[in-house]
Amino acid sequence: MRWANGEIEMDTHANLIGEKFPQFSLKDSEKKTVNFDDLLGRWSVIFFYPKDGSPGCTIESCTFRDKYEQIVSLGAQIIGVSSDSVSRHQRFKKKHRLQYTLLSDPQSRLSKKMRLKRTLGFMRARVTFVVDPEGVIRGSVTSQFNPTKHVKSAIRQLEELTVSA
Repeated sequence: MRWANGEIEMDTHANLIGEKFPQFSLKDSEKKTVNFDDLLGRWSVIFFYPKDGSPGCTIESCTFRDKYEQIVSLGAQIIGVSSDSVSRHQRFKKKHRLQYTLLSDPQSRLSKKMRLKRTLGFMRARVTFVVDPEGVIRGSVTSQFNPTKHVKSAIRQLEELTVSA
């Protein structure tokens, strides 16, 4: 994919770009069910992360929190997904004042449906997708060890995609 500044950015999960985001039904931190239909009608930034409270995941989640208004102004919602329980998400969200949805995927069913690649074969994937209002994946970024890159790339991708939309 070539961005406006001329850079070419390849990503481990770029093969999913152009695919429909898979059907899912997961509980959020408020115990409400969120499913594929909740993605339709607006852009979504969906980030998969390994674990609530770990250093990299906390940095990533708080960076999404800090850039929340900018992402919303681009017409997108933010959704975080991990295998943590609903109650753990509740504590994590409250502690860090996260204003967006966190989904609990305890058996990693959604991650498996998406064929997310583990880092070094054992660490859960840290990958972010930009999904269009029809539920199609339009952008991705994978970086296990640079959590802020996810936010910066998602914003850049949204800016590029929504200008041409």
